[in-house]
Amino acid sequence: MKKRIVYLLFSAVLVLSTSCSKDEEETALVSSEAKISTDTGLSFANSNGFSADYVTFKLRHGTGEEKEYGQNLSNYSVTTLEQGPRTIYQIKAFNDGQEIPFKSFTYGEDGNKNEVKSTSIIEIMDKKVLQIVLEDVE
Repeated sequence: MKKRIVYLLFSAVLVLSTSCSKDEEETALVSSEAKISTDTGLSFANSNGFSADYVTFKLRHGTGEEKEYGQNLSNYSVTTLEQGPRTIYQIKAFNDGQEIPFKSFTYGEDGNKNEVKSTSIIEIMDKKVLQIVLEDVE
């Protein structure tokens, strides 16, 4: 009888400790996703088969001054901006410190590619991240 009680207690502790650790991982994942969905700004990403590790670009809001920004492409990076239209200038992509040729685009709500060129107007929406994807020049 004592052996059965010990096994029962051991099983209960094992189940409890396993379920608690699983809940913590799920909580961390959900709060990470929530942070991304509340950001407002601009993010660059590589398309499949394209490799760049850094991108620089300039933005102008209205008739204001141009500001230069940079993003590391080895992980998810966001340039936090206020909502509104911006003109994007001088986009340059680099791999191992060398400038590389590329094309850039966004996906519209309809799923179609919209090319982003220097002097394109981009719209930053509140609590959304506009993603510009870089790909090889064909």
